[in-house]
Amino acid sequence: MGYFRVMRSIGIVEGFFGPEWPEAQRKSYSHFLSQVGGDFYIYAPKRDQHLRKGWRDTWNTSFTAKLKNLCDHFHQAGIEFGVGISPMGLGKILTLSDFEMLEDKVGKLQELGLDILGLFFDDMPVTENLAATQIAVLKVVKKAFKGKIIFCPSFYTPDPILDKVFGQRPSNYLEDIAEGIPDNIAIAWTGPKVISPEIDHQHLSEVTQLLKRKPFIWENIFANDGPRNCKFLKLKPFTGRDHDFLQDTEATAFNLMNQPELSKILFLASLFVLKNKQEPSKAFEEALGQLCSPEFRDFIMKHQEAFLNEGLDHFESDQKSQWIKQLSLFPDAGAREVLDWLDGKYLVGPECLTD
Repeated sequence: MGYFRVMRSIGIVEGFFGPEWPEAQRKSYSHFLSQVGGDFYIYAPKRDQHLRKGWRDTWNTSFTAKLKNLCDHFHQAGIEFGVGISPMGLGKILTLSDFEMLEDKVGKLQELGLDILGLFFDDMPVTENLAATQIAVLKVVKKAFKGKIIFCPSFYTPDPILDKVFGQRPSNYLEDIAEGIPDNIAIAWTGPKVISPEIDHQHLSEVTQLLKRKPFIWENIFANDGPRNCKFLKLKPFTGRDHDFLQDTEATAFNLMNQPELSKILFLASLFVLKNKQEPSKAFEEALGQLCSPEFRDFIMKHQEAFLNEGLDHFESDQKSQWIKQLSLFPDAGAREVLDWLDGKYLVGPECLTD
């Protein structure tokens, strides 16, 4: 336990903004991942303040019991389980209180039997001594947690949107991180962009040199958790990755849509592309065929372009009414998610600042 299987490590990071996945759907991923050949699941939804802005607060027993139950549930299916914590609000000087709180919280996570701990500094304002502070935090975490650690730096892509929103990246920030972090710690990376249409071999080779290790890909290609993106369903083939993608990376964690059942289609199709080298469009159609009723499969194939490119703001009321009537006849849980999406139940506010 604790270290990824070589070049066959593909899993889920529930790391998006907006509504969390319901507990029943989250747990269903244990059996799903076991069936299709996934490897791990990392729980880190941005709205769970226990793990982000409220990490310093006392964790009640119901929260730790929830995490323990999730951990056991995924282990029973043979799937590695992790939790991501984002210690927000750390200044340029770490106080004794900071160290004690970190040790306490990470110690509690260690006691749960986790395989993976995510130390995520994504989407936070830039502070002084950023790299040095984060390296010091990692040292504390590393002493308290004995499994696999995934470190997400504040600048996890060269995309300038991060500098625009959170502050200018410090000079040599990633070089300092790469030098200061032991090589058995994975470093998360999203590619050339926060949401990268393409991540090619040359980019991954350059990033490997920069980080002094193969990157752990935080795969946002299907993410729809921002105030703009939430109005679209990213029901599309997994494209823009080379055939040697698995060999060029340490692991890939899919940060999927806010709709968990529809996201299973995307994950399965992506596995077909990565592991079986299938053509992306054919892989997408095969995943639809395996996970959807024939009627719902045909519905998605017919309307996926509208859901992907037009979005909620451009649908006529008559068209929406017609879709709602059709969807209500399908037995699929994914169909109910499309209904909820059409009804505006997945709208996300400005909490996601990179959208």
